[in-house]
Amino acid sequence: EPGKRQSTLEALGYICEEIEHEHLQETDVNAMLTAIVQGMRKEEESNEIRLAATNALVNAMYFAESNFEREQERNYIMQVTCEATVCTDVRVRQAAYEVLVGAAENYYEKLQPYMTAIFDLTVKATKGDEESVALQAIEFWSAIADEEVCRQDEIADAGDGNHQIVYHRFVEQALPHLVPMLLETLTKQDEDELDEGDDVWNLAMAGGTCLGLVATCVQDAVVDHVMPFITANIGSQEWRLREAATFAFGSILEGPDPDKLAPVAAQALPFLLNALNDPKTHVRDTTAWTIGRVFEFVGEAQSPVVNPGNLDGILKTLVEKLQDKPLVAGKVCYALLRLATSCANEDEQNPMRLALAPYFQGIVQSLLQTSERPDAEQSLRMECYESLNEIIRASTQQNAPIVDQLTPMVLQKLEATLAALAQPGFSAEAAEKIGEVQGLLCGTLQTIVQKLSGEDATKMMILQF
Repeated sequence: EPGKRQSTLEALGYICEEIEHEHLQETDVNAMLTAIVQGMRKEEESNEIRLAATNALVNAMYFAESNFEREQERNYIMQVTCEATVCTDVRVRQAAYEVLVGAAENYYEKLQPYMTAIFDLTVKATKGDEESVALQAIEFWSAIADEEVCRQDEIADAGDGNHQIVYHRFVEQALPHLVPMLLETLTKQDEDELDEGDDVWNLAMAGGTCLGLVATCVQDAVVDHVMPFITANIGSQEWRLREAATFAFGSILEGPDPDKLAPVAAQALPFLLNALNDPKTHVRDTTAWTIGRVFEFVGEAQSPVVNPGNLDGILKTLVEKLQDKPLVAGKVCYALLRLATSCANEDEQNPMRLALAPYFQGIVQSLLQTSERPDAEQSLRMECYESLNEIIRASTQQNAPIVDQLTPMVLQKLEATLAALAQPGFSAEAAEKIGEVQGLLCGTLQTIVQKLSGEDATKMMILQF
């Protein structure tokens, strides 16, 4: 009876999700996988049964180690899974790609014979299938890239004993075709989702995340594949192409040699700063994030992107953009944080640290004002204070009196939160928000104490409190 088969397969899926591997005998695993794979076959008339079976296999992949060691069984599991990726039911297709993600995470060593077919399937899904399916197709390549990065680290750690580590270079081999597929996804932004914040997960976000993993995996090799797309679209009249090009640039900054990217980043920085005035919020948001990534990953290259000559223009633009919409302002806080980190150095006489010092007071005031904006939710306040803390760490002895003045201000704000909590009728939700503010203030107070107590000349400033 179809109803009983479906219910049984669903029950097997729940069992696989909850039970530990060591509690199952191999005969039990074999019996479960046989029932599951039988339900997934393309000959199965009921899509509900195929769906239940495919979902069960998602949870059962962890148990299938012995079965993946046997070529005939492995071939059959991969065959029915690939067939399920083209099922007429979108739910089955999505679940089938989830199985492939599990295979990438658990059985990377065994995937080589199937990668050509899987690549063709993922390209078709990404270009033309429902978003839920396309997201899982991209997730497969993210899982592969992540796995290969881990294996690169293992090979480096193992030294001469690395011959035991399997590394197929799937991403490197697929690069000429994989990168164009991912770049196309970057242009599929959802204009209505930006107001929902950074938690939105769509095709463009998935593609950018995967591109970042690809860059980390293949490093310098990704640059030449992505730069033509960036140069062709960064100045486009179509906002989706402008934003996609900016997102692509930001995504490939981690991985390649900073010295190789530094000339490109230095040339791009004035353009990016100007793009913070773009009429589209999407573009400004991604641009501020990309500028922060430039400072984070290319900021300390041998040929510096930021120097005393361009610092003034950079800071004026960033501080001004703290008044932008909260989502954009949060990314600007991130950019200021990374700028301060790249300028800071253990040497108090470091030229960039000294160049930053005259702007210290203005940046601090702007960050504090931004944190008090009426539309500042918890995320923006947190980003303001994280940036403020890094600016304090990057300060010099010239800035010590201003840092000292922050202490009573922070204590006063803490006292105000305690007074607010003492008021009768305070709701649990309001108390939670106050608690979050207290956490931010305490973090800043700790940063101030560490900064001032680190030098004999400023220790007395903190002792007065």
